[in-house]
Amino acid sequence: MIKNKFFLALTIFFIITSVTYAFELLLTPSYSYTLNSTGDTSIQQSLDYIGGRISFLIPTQDSEEISYGPYVGFFYNYELLDSLQNIEDVGISLGLNMKYTTNIIGNLNFLVSAYGGVHTEDYFQNFKTEILINGGISYNNLSLSVGYETRYYEEENLTV
Repeated sequence: MIKNKFFLALTIFFIITSVTYAFELLLTPSYSYTLNSTGDTSIQQSLDYIGGRISFLIPTQDSEEISYGPYVGFFYNYELLDSLQNIEDVGISLGLNMKYTTNIIGNLNFLVSAYGGVHTEDYFQNFKTEILINGGISYNNLSLSVGYETRYYEEENLTV
């Protein structure tokens, strides 16, 4: 219980501090359809999840097309592997987000986002790597993108 209160207080402090200095707040909801990529095709194991990331982006000094900043993500893993005993229902991810946007026509833009960081499903006991890249289009403040994500799990050397 104390860990949850400490995490909540730390998260609120992080959000308030980041929003104060950030030029852009980016909310990225996502649904991830995942399959085991260890090469064993006889076992179809699913790690689908739904959630989102909140990024606090600052434009670079030389170009406002590129912005970067930290992100925090929360994910609900609703189809977990039975063999992964330590995983909780809610996963948390932390890392760095880089976003590139360029104008196509009028308010229509081309968008590329890259996320790199760590994720944890056991409330900060273990951290694993995650890498995500998206591409899509945006109009004003709305965007539609698709991407590819790689997540690593320690148990059984599982890569998703």
